[in-house]
Amino acid sequence: MIRISIVGLGLIGTSLGMALRSADPKESPLGAIEVVGFDRDQRALKEARGRLAIDREARTLADALRETNLVVLATPVLAAREVMSQIAVLLPPGTVVTDVASTKAEIATWAGELLPLGISYVGGHPMAGREQSGAGAAVPDLFQDAIYCLTTIRNTRQEAVDLVEAMVRTIGAKPYYIDPQEHDAYVAGISHLPLLLSAALIEVTSSSPAWKEMAPLAATGFRDVSRLASGDPEMHRDILLSNKAGMSRWINDMLRLLLDVRDQIEAGDSAAIEELLRRAREQREAWLDTKPNMRPGEAAFIQTPEIERSNMFTFRLPNRRK
Repeated sequence: MIRISIVGLGLIGTSLGMALRSADPKESPLGAIEVVGFDRDQRALKEARGRLAIDREARTLADALRETNLVVLATPVLAAREVMSQIAVLLPPGTVVTDVASTKAEIATWAGELLPLGISYVGGHPMAGREQSGAGAAVPDLFQDAIYCLTTIRNTRQEAVDLVEAMVRTIGAKPYYIDPQEHDAYVAGISHLPLLLSAALIEVTSSSPAWKEMAPLAATGFRDVSRLASGDPEMHRDILLSNKAGMSRWINDMLRLLLDVRDQIEAGDSAAIEELLRRAREQREAWLDTKPNMRPGEAAFIQTPEIERSNMFTFRLPNRRK
């Protein structure tokens, strides 16, 4: 049996536990699993247990890590550094550490600095989520068919990579290996800029003296564009602050575009505005036609469920040196 310890039982950590515990041991590459959960918030811990996300509640970090094989850090990004520092002296030899944070470069650096020799780190980021936060919003199928980014550092062992990939496949997600810096540059544009624009839209409109009169007129378009503003402020704060270079680049590009469009509107340049809107529509339709959760080249190799199951490896836990 493989023991997985989840540290942090918010939306992602609790959904992960639910997905792992609902997996069929005969179908899962991990086989039989025990999920131990820890959160400093006892309400989150109780909620996760009540939602069948964990087999056992741990009262301390030391208890959570006892005889564990895989540790999943599901904390806000900036909290990961402190947690890594705390668990460094508690981890059993040979333990694998992963995370689910939305940025990867800084966490990879912290892992290399703080985790002791003999402990392997594999960075993870499931491209899945909901605007609601907390254990109460968790669902067991959150990761189904989602791309799950995986990153490594210099001393990551292959057995560690195999173990984390087995976990990813167990929850129904699709592993996607990527460089940490490359990951952060990409997600800044397609994930983090949207949440900032969503929050900015709410901030700008709700700060207007006319907001009370405007609010009843806001309909589906406003609701859809502002959806991400309902997310966890602490988590989103850490995402933005841990990806300074990526965010600065995309914010600057967006500012230039908005200023150009402002000038075109003021000048009455209908041709330029129409061209922008037409190009945006064509690009979005083309993106949707590619099935956005497909990895590059994946569509050409879609397999039937029977073939997919036959190709799944089964992870075997290596013997630990005593």
